[in-house]
Amino acid sequence: MLFKRGQIDRERISGVIIFISLFVILMTLAGVRLLNVKVTNIELIDRGLYSVITDNGPVNIGKDDILRIERTSKKTGMTSSTVELFKIYTTKGFIYLSSLDPFYKMGKELVNSVDLEGKPVWIHNFNGAGSETSFDQRQNANLKLIQPFNYTIGTSARLASVIFSILSLQYLSLAIGGLSLMILIFPLRLETPLPAQSVILQNSEYSKEEQQLDAVAK
Repeated sequence: MLFKRGQIDRERISGVIIFISLFVILMTLAGVRLLNVKVTNIELIDRGLYSVITDNGPVNIGKDDILRIERTSKKTGMTSSTVELFKIYTTKGFIYLSSLDPFYKMGKELVNSVDLEGKPVWIHNFNGAGSETSFDQRQNANLKLIQPFNYTIGTSARLASVIFSILSLQYLSLAIGGLSLMILIFPLRLETPLPAQSVILQNSEYSKEEQQLDAVAK
């Protein structure tokens, strides 16, 4: 029982909520993994037109389809070799690209076709707006623009909405589970005695005092 002797069993309630949150998080992770689409190759079809081969078939993209490119690097392996990473946002989803991928050369060619300067963050310059606005303004506008395409390229439009719903559920479960964990480890107990219980406690205290007085009198 969640309620025992008029007191809220905080540990049991929090434990149930944390267990449910963990179960939902595991289910959403499995769902995202099953719905994830991998890129297997990138091919050049024509000048400025590339075909991205995915598990669900090829997707053709051109220079005008590229909205944003994020370039980073990290150390990996026993030799601490540098690995170059790219995240390419397009009007048909985003592409993860690593220097360890077999199609890295063609992917790098795709990046260089629009990012001639090798910027850490490249943003599509619409109608020459870059000369009139600051980089921060362009970046904020670009982040809003790419938000609807924040899914792996090759994912169908109907599944994209499902993935967004699964991710939202995952974030909600993380928030609720974290809040329950904080309540669980908080030092104060959420236990409130009922009025009848307080009367019983007072009577028991009086009876104890009377017993002590009788013992002293004897």
